[in-house]
Amino acid sequence: MAYQFNLGFKINIYKEGLSLALLMFLRILGSIYIFMSFFSSLTYSEFIEAITKLRIPSIFVGSLIIMLHYIPILAISNQKMLEAQELRGKKITTYWQKLKTHAFVMGKSIVMNMERGEKLYESLKMRGFSGKLTFAARNIKILDVVLVIFFLFIIIILIYFDLGTLYEEVFELFLS
Repeated sequence: MAYQFNLGFKINIYKEGLSLALLMFLRILGSIYIFMSFFSSLTYSEFIEAITKLRIPSIFVGSLIIMLHYIPILAISNQKMLEAQELRGKKITTYWQKLKTHAFVMGKSIVMNMERGEKLYESLKMRGFSGKLTFAARNIKILDVVLVIFFLFIIIILIYFDLGTLYEEVFELFLS
């Protein structure tokens, strides 16, 4: 046992648990790194096409498209509303006032954009959009080949190296 906390009840933290938590953290961090490097190397339409080719259900792809579309719109409208309030003389002095103002502005922005989304849905429906996404064929780029080779190299390293002992050595350095 590495640590023990007494908060009215005992919480025991074991070395194996910390080792597993560190392993999970490093794997999640690695997954995020791989996803972000993949996402940053593609254009918006290439990314959507890639996740469509992975046979992710179209309802999820559609939701992702809408989310990626509306995040900047919500941020810009939020900023404009806050600037308008400041120009009208609203003084925000405490953290709670700032939080309350942001919550109000975000709520209003979400309601406005949901109404805009309903209009967009009706517009797409009237034009015959069935939810199926289609893309024009694309050629393979050199950057794609380099990324595939890089990811294959990482996978080979993960397969052939004994990461358990490597993690244990790092974990021992971490605890000492």
